[in-house]
Amino acid sequence: MTPSRFRVRLNDQPLWLDVEPGETLLQLLERHGYRMPRSCRNGVCEICEFELILGEIQQHYPKKHLHAYNNKKESDIVGLACTSVPLSDLWVNIKGLKRPGEQTVKRLNCDIAQVEKLNNDVYRVSLVLPATASQAVAFYAGQYLEIILPDGRQAAFSIGSAPEAGRNLELHIREVAGSDMSSAILHHLQTKKQVEIEIPKGECYLRADQLAENTPVILAAASTGFAQIKSIMEHLLASGKNNPIYLYWGARVAGDLYHLELPLEWAAQNPNVTYHPVVSEPGDQCGWTGRVDLLPNAIKQDFDSLEDVVVYTSGSPAMVYALLDALEEKGLKEEQMHSDVFAYAPRPKK
Repeated sequence: MTPSRFRVRLNDQPLWLDVEPGETLLQLLERHGYRMPRSCRNGVCEICEFELILGEIQQHYPKKHLHAYNNKKESDIVGLACTSVPLSDLWVNIKGLKRPGEQTVKRLNCDIAQVEKLNNDVYRVSLVLPATASQAVAFYAGQYLEIILPDGRQAAFSIGSAPEAGRNLELHIREVAGSDMSSAILHHLQTKKQVEIEIPKGECYLRADQLAENTPVILAAASTGFAQIKSIMEHLLASGKNNPIYLYWGARVAGDLYHLELPLEWAAQNPNVTYHPVVSEPGDQCGWTGRVDLLPNAIKQDFDSLEDVVVYTSGSPAMVYALLDALEEKGLKEEQMHSDVFAYAPRPKK
């Protein structure tokens, strides 16, 4: 006889998840991308506890038969998800349940490994996350963190390293002349052993496992916006994706392209990567022999149609919205473009 197939409702969510025959509650959750507190997976640590609101379930270790039919939103009937198999449709409540893609923002102290100058005003800051499991952090390529100074002031910086770098984080921080905040951050990073951060933040990110095959990807960075784009690029390359990737890095003068060799290496080593550096105001003393243009114009000129691409861009609100307007002329829809600007500097709908 074929085992019955049941459904499970989680917390207050209206969605029901289909259970495979013999599947434990924990296996069901993780198959659908949910996360809950858990450790041993064999019923010993008792971390993966759930409340049974409605239904019947068999817990194999410690062995017990659980059932609840009063349909109340709170229950004193508890079980362990890792060894519990549904015997009917279920409604369960799980504290600490994380939906697919949902993240936990943490405040923690990082070691400052290195601060080095990349050009006349941009510093590469290397941080190391704590090694303890309780302070482990997961982030997506393209997200940012906030540095918290001892006096409570905070500032946001894109994470310039991919998630695949593990505990090692990279930031690109520009020194802003005349800014007390900029001076205070760089002074702290250059003189202290640790810095407090909040991580992860931001809804502009790319997950390679959700990128449709063969979809062209345009990565457009202005100035130190390159850090966010670098994280996304390195994540795509680490994932082995073969999607066409078009990287555009725009700056006012050539000296602002502070990481000259890295994008050239990406393009040389990966046939699906094309790199376009663009300078808008080279001047007579610059020595720049490459492309001279504004970033939005350069990208618009290079494509006949942008109906099937996805765009990730990082820069000032003026640049991002100029880019959106330019690319819409080639068929791009706003939902195809991703930028943190849309969250912190929204403009009125047309």
